Amino acid sequence: MRSETVALVFAVSLLMFGCNKGREGEGTAAESEGAIGVAECDAYVKKMEAFLDSLPEEARAAREPGFKAMRQAWRDAAQAPGGKEGLAATCKENLANVPSK
Repeated sequence: MRSETVALVFAVSLLMFGCNKGREGEGTAAESEGAIGVAECDAYVKKMEAFLDSLPEEARAAREPGFKAMRQAWRDAAQAPGGKEGLAATCKENLANVPSK
């Protein structure tokens, strides 16, 4: 469980601080890569995708890699025994903090 927590903290840090890499050949945030399987997490992903899609290209490019990494970490954590239960609280807290444009 500790490695999952570390992965989640890392992914959230990436999301918050962004990454200045280009997006050549990548899809948009709205091209969801599948549900996580936790209602709170899926709601967060949907809300965050809408927020990212509302940003100018440069800002979106800076934030999207971290968001994608976090989403994948959540998908991976949801597959672990007891992972979905642990993610529900994390995602609920993050959902309350999604910025609005």
